[in-house]
Amino acid sequence: MDDKQAPDDTAKAVWNGVAGQNWVEAQGLLDDMFRGFEERLVADCVEQGARRVLDVGCGTGATTLAIARALGPQGGRCTGIDISEPMIALARERAGTDRDAVLFICDDAEDHPLPEA
Repeated sequence: MDDKQAPDDTAKAVWNGVAGQNWVEAQGLLDDMFRGFEERLVADCVEQGARRVLDVGCGTGATTLAIARALGPQGGRCTGIDISEPMIALARERAGTDRDAVLFICDDAEDHPLPEA
């Protein structure tokens, strides 16, 4: 195993284990804590006329969903990607029927075959 694989495997284990589950359990508190950043990111996306946004390390999806809601009426879309299965599962649950404007991918953004744009 080379040096690059070891940290990736460790990160996957951590975020798919206790760390990911703890984040899911504290989702409400963490959403509140990061709300200021979320509001700023949403405002920047809207101001720049974004149509497609990629949220790397999206966690339980608060920012991804906020951006998707802001861009959705104009036909925009936000994709969230995170390595944590429990966090992505909650993000998908939170999206509910809002699937036209949002997509959640459970994978490592460094290796996932994302489209060029």
